[in-house]
Amino acid sequence: MAAPSHFQWKQCVELGYADGQDSNDDMADPVCFKCGKSSPSSPDATSLSRCSKCHVATYCSRDCQVAHWKKGPGGGHKFSCSAYKRVGSDMIIIFPDDKESARQDLFQRIRFYACPYFVWKSESKCERGFLFIQSDSTLAEMSLPLPILGNGRPMTKTRSVLMDFLTISEYDKELCRDDFELATVRKSLNTAVQEYDQSEEIVVLMRFRCGHVSAGVTKLVPDHGLCKTLGKEYYANAPSQAVQLNLDDM
Repeated sequence: MAAPSHFQWKQCVELGYADGQDSNDDMADPVCFKCGKSSPSSPDATSLSRCSKCHVATYCSRDCQVAHWKKGPGGGHKFSCSAYKRVGSDMIIIFPDDKESARQDLFQRIRFYACPYFVWKSESKCERGFLFIQSDSTLAEMSLPLPILGNGRPMTKTRSVLMDFLTISEYDKELCRDDFELATVRKSLNTAVQEYDQSEEIVVLMRFRCGHVSAGVTKLVPDHGLCKTLGKEYYANAPSQAVQLNLDDM
């Protein structure tokens, strides 16, 4: 297994994005994570029980809970329990350390596409810049190993990220013009772009639907030479500059 990506986060902010209607059914009553059965309506019936570790995953019976621990999708709840503990039943990540681990988990899943794209675009433009990763999903949604909400129901919209390589000039003209709040990270982002080691590092700016924005620097994985080769193979004939990755197709 590849080593995890370790970031040096330069700045993290929560922008004041309004919470519009979400197509995901995250406010619905919980269901069993194994069989999908909802809690019985009779007041005398046994309600759903929760995983004692994450206090999120719900089950209609012990048989369902035991079966789901190791044999559910993605290897079972055993491998996603900590991720659900991080987002909670409300699907909100509260603590900064949890937000950091969520960002790193997401980048870990896409880095073999993201790093080659970054190298290919930076060398094609012959300019220093950063990788802009944005998603119409929240950080909590994107951080989960599977597209299953904290209530056990499937997400109803595709989890995806849109990647684009931008220079600081393009950031000023395109992003900050449409979203002036993004200017709050400009100083730290510009410093990272001017100082990163082009042969070993990548600068990343992430923005999510919930308003969470983070700028950081991490190592290129794979190395620069292989990223250059893969970038040409993957993206030389791409019809547009930006590339969309559907998380659950990877």
